[in-house]
Amino acid sequence: MRRQNVKFIEELDPVRKRRIQNTTRSLSGIIPSAKNEEEVWFESALERDFALILESHPDVSHYQEQPISIEYYYNGKNRIYTPDFLVFFNEGSNLKPWLCEIKYRSELREKFSKLKPRFHAAKITADKEKWEFKIFTEHYIRTAYLHNINFLSRYNYNELDGACYELVIRTLSDLGHSSPKEFMLTVQDAHFNLKGRCLYALWYGIKNGDIGCDIVTEKLNMNSEIWLSEKLNFKPID
Repeated sequence: MRRQNVKFIEELDPVRKRRIQNTTRSLSGIIPSAKNEEEVWFESALERDFALILESHPDVSHYQEQPISIEYYYNGKNRIYTPDFLVFFNEGSNLKPWLCEIKYRSELREKFSKLKPRFHAAKITADKEKWEFKIFTEHYIRTAYLHNINFLSRYNYNELDGACYELVIRTLSDLGHSSPKEFMLTVQDAHFNLKGRCLYALWYGIKNGDIGCDIVTEKLNMNSEIWLSEKLNFKPID
């Protein structure tokens, strides 16, 4: 049996290595990326969801879609494999960069014998570059965290009522650990518009990080535990 030949044929650069194509099986497009300061391409809804998680994850510094091409030998031919993402992390995280493949579980099961050689080649390349090669399916991507990211994305600073935000911060300072439901009981006698603006401000505070909440393991709801973050950026006026 011929020894598998793996060759890292492209240096990392900002040009994606595989042409994005529209197909009947997948959704393709672009999303704006604040971390990369440019648009990011995706070839499936699952890749899009993964990119949204990268955008929101505090440990992620930046990332590149389709970052490299890897040449490998399989079944009598030289072939090219292009992983989906290369993810870099902030220095304080102590995480190695991730070379990532994004696949639906059904496709992994259906095509694993064909995919296995390219994954092996990616693992060799990642080890050489002191990265980690990882495969992510919808089981790891479409979680409560993704649900919460999408929910919180609708709450923006330019629609925030500053007075309501200060009320939220002051009230949570008095309540300590609380919940959105308990907070809303403190403004139950206020008129409807004020209550709506205060709830908007509360969700924005969670998105902004001024209000602590477990958005990783549980879907946000009115009974979620909330508290003032130790890294509170907002300073109420005395």
